Order: sequence, then structure tokens, then C-alpha cells
Amino acid sequence: MDKKQIAEYLANKVFNEELKRRVYIMLTNKQIYSEDDYYSHVESYEVSPEDTFVYIDFNDYEDESYNHPVAYLFPLIDTYGFFGIVDSYLSKLGFSRPNYYVYPATGLKYLAVVALFKDRLTIEIVDVYTVVTNTRLLKIVVDVLGKNLLKQEQLLFGHIDEEKISREQIDEIAFKLHIQKLFAGHNFGDAYEIIYRYYINHDTSLAKDALAIANDYTRVFEPYRVVYDTTTRQQVLM
Repeated sequence: MDKKQIAEYLANKVFNEELKRRVYIMLTNKQIYSEDDYYSHVESYEVSPEDTFVYIDFNDYEDESYNHPVAYLFPLIDTYGFFGIVDSYLSKLGFSRPNYYVYPATGLKYLAVVALFKDRLTIEIVDVYTVVTNTRLLKIVVDVLGKNLLKQEQLLFGHIDEEKISREQIDEIAFKLHIQKLFAGHNFGDAYEIIYRYYINHDTSLAKDALAIANDYTRVFEPYRVVYDTTTRQQVLM
């Protein structure tokens, strides 16, 4: 399945009310497990972490999209999407910290951020390797966990056995990613604030910054994005 096919498949799952939990893992055979079910299947050896394909971060905002401009327009800058980046990569590396949404899933290729609003359904799909490379997340993980623990080929392709990772290590990795100035000289937090103020407070003085952030967002993540009208269930431009 390519990104377009994955998006269409997930959209049908959402509209059929089959996705309700925060995190799901999709296998190469299209089977989708909630995080708890997936982890129990891995522990019982019914599912192999190498058969994973897509890490799905799903959120139902129960509100109109225009009240959540960051989550709607830039979901990977929004809090849930941001942690989806960290959690999906650590999962791909084979780490395990279930209460932090990290599960051994070494076969992962894509991260899908799915946001359901009353008026819109947005799906953005990104290649995990592309995101890791462009955000320099690989270097951050090495800095935090140490070069002796992870080899370069393991970082790139996820070939380590299930390993425990501490909450403190995950928090440190997330913090170091969060403060990186990836968006027109702004880090994740500043970019979030600028987008929010521009769209919610109508601060037109931030127009150039908002545009620059949008351009860098596309460059860094290279997302495949689709938006559906929740009433008609048809794709729309915004």
C-alpha cells in the first residue's frame, strides 16, 4: 500500500467508527490493532514486530477544525503529532514503554496522524525515515542513549531486539527534539504559538512567519495530506 491507499483505508475506518483509541499499529496485511491488543499479541508471539507497517496516532477533537488551527493544519507540530514522531521512532527501534505509547514495532515504515473534527477529518502520512533524518532525531537518540547501545544500522533500520527505555530517557529525547529550531528559526513550541496567534487571534503581523513555518513544515516532514468533509465524506482542499 502506498500513502494514498493507506489514507483512504484509514478514512474508511474512521467513518465506520472503528478507530476510537489514541494509538493503533497497522500490520503489512492491513490488520489494525489498538495499542493494548498489539502489545499483548507481541508478548504472546502471535504478531511479529517486523510485520508492522504504520504507527497510527488518532485523536477525536469533538469540535470544529477552525478552533484547532495547529492540530488541523500542522498536526505534526501539535502536541499529539509531536509525540507521535518520538514514539513511532522509538517503537521502530524496538523499544518498549507501553504507558508512553512505545511498543516494539521494528517493521514500521510510516507514521499516520489522524485528526477527527466535527467538520473535517485530516490524515497526514509521513515516512518515518524521512522525518528522523530531517529532524535530526537520530542524532538526538544517540546523544541520549549512547553510541555503545545503538549502532548506525540499527538506528536506520530498526534491527534491535525489544529493549526497555526509561521515562526519563524518552522525556529527554522529546525535549531535545522540541527545542530544535526547524521552522524558520522557530522550535516546535514557538511555531505552535505563532500559528495559533495568527489564526485564532488574527495577528496579521505574523503572516510572514506563518508562511515560512508552513514552507519548512512541508520541507521537514514531506507529508501526504488528505482532508475529508465529515458530512459528505468526500475529499476537500481544506
